[in-house]
Amino acid sequence: MSKFLIISFVLNLFFNSLQSQDCGVERWSIKTLSDSDTIKINFSKIVPSTIHAQVSLTRPSINRNKRHDTETSVLKIDCSIVGFKRERGDKDIHVIIEDDNTEETMVAEIPSHKCLAIMATSRMKLFFDLNKWFVENIGYPSNRFIYLKKHIPVTITGIGFFDNLHGQVGMAINGREVHPVLSIVKRK
Repeated sequence: MSKFLIISFVLNLFFNSLQSQDCGVERWSIKTLSDSDTIKINFSKIVPSTIHAQVSLTRPSINRNKRHDTETSVLKIDCSIVGFKRERGDKDIHVIIEDDNTEETMVAEIPSHKCLAIMATSRMKLFFDLNKWFVENIGYPSNRFIYLKKHIPVTITGIGFFDNLHGQVGMAINGREVHPVLSIVKRK
């Protein structure tokens, strides 16, 4: 192999490692499907739901290191995107989704494929593709919220999750989220 190819390969590895990052905290392995309890999720069984139904759930006692039984469902929710941003800490795309009937909101998050925990999973390409799709179809998320004048109707599929109650914009009163998002499809 030529010296040029070797140098190019080493530089490519170096710059890719600079771009990757150790991202989240608070129940991070559960949010990214890198926890051992991920095997409890039946990815082939998708449960139709609504934001209203998710916001109405009673918040359980949460163990920070274990996936709660209500966090093993793949949900499919028709809703509208009303705003979004790229979070500074974990680099997720934080999406505010709204129930089309009740106008209740909750958060849906697309993990950053550049996080080390995600790079080590089989889902890195999924999250890479979702980030790319979001930018191409919804908009480029900055570190500040972008509120949409015209809400975008979508169907979001992802894992139900209870986040810590820490006052996030758009957060459900019980802390319920879709985290991670597994797919987004525009509706007409």
